[in-house]
Amino acid sequence: MSAPVLAADAASHLDSPGLLGTVGLAVLGGLGMYFLIGAIFELAYYRRREQAAEWKCQPGRWPTPRARRHELWLGTANLTAASVASGLFVHHVTHGGYTTMYVSLAEHGLAYSIASGVGYLVVSDLLLYWAHRLFHTPALYRGVHKLHHRWGSPTAFTAMAMHPIEFATYQSIAILPLFVVPLHAYAVIAVLVVTNYYALVDHSGVKTWSWLPFIAPSQFHDDHHAHFHVNYGQTLPFWDRMFGTARRRGRRYGVEVFGGKGAGDAAAPAAPFWDYARGATNDEPAADSARAAAR
Repeated sequence: MSAPVLAADAASHLDSPGLLGTVGLAVLGGLGMYFLIGAIFELAYYRRREQAAEWKCQPGRWPTPRARRHELWLGTANLTAASVASGLFVHHVTHGGYTTMYVSLAEHGLAYSIASGVGYLVVSDLLLYWAHRLFHTPALYRGVHKLHHRWGSPTAFTAMAMHPIEFATYQSIAILPLFVVPLHAYAVIAVLVVTNYYALVDHSGVKTWSWLPFIAPSQFHDDHHAHFHVNYGQTLPFWDRMFGTARRRGRRYGVEVFGGKGAGDAAAPAAPFWDYARGATNDEPAADSARAAAR
């Protein structure tokens, strides 16, 4: 909902383009962000396979051409649907429809607007953590979320390639607060742009570190795809540490090891968390999943 809302909201402050125009701008903004960032990774990294050890989280694994085509059409379909919904929402709001969002700082003040924007980021990210973790229970994983994990070595385009039920769940978590809690419109847009941008970057498979200290490096989520039931956090990694689902040294992970805490000696003291700091070394055997090629 980030780029689509941003594009459609900008249009609403100009001469109103009408319903079809607002929806069209939302689709253009959503797909534009998706393909622009994806194309940057494609040109800057994915075509340099011979240097993969320098930049790739999993240098020895690549999605097949079939898997890449599948992620493109599925991600595009999901994002187009979300963009249409975003355009309808913006048209609804700009034509007097109900929402608790506001634009004038005079309504709630600068301090509240900033604090509520931060709260929106934190609370929605916590809910996304638990929704994602719920999709990793055996029944929902096999029936819904397993589709997203077809890409064991993801690319930026994998970010939106998932079951429509899962995609709609995450979108609902982002949009429902806009009907309940007073939030400044531009704080909402900022949060959605940042979280959607990092969703693409974290799926890129490229070793990156954010300049924002509270956001995990891309290896954190890449490990989620490589090791399956671990590192459930979306944007903020500390939920996994708080609830014990961050990757630990000495634990075994794999597609049939559910629960987020790996397998090993239950009587052993808790192993240290995997170190994702820049330059850190973690000598561990490859995960069970590393033997499985992307389909």
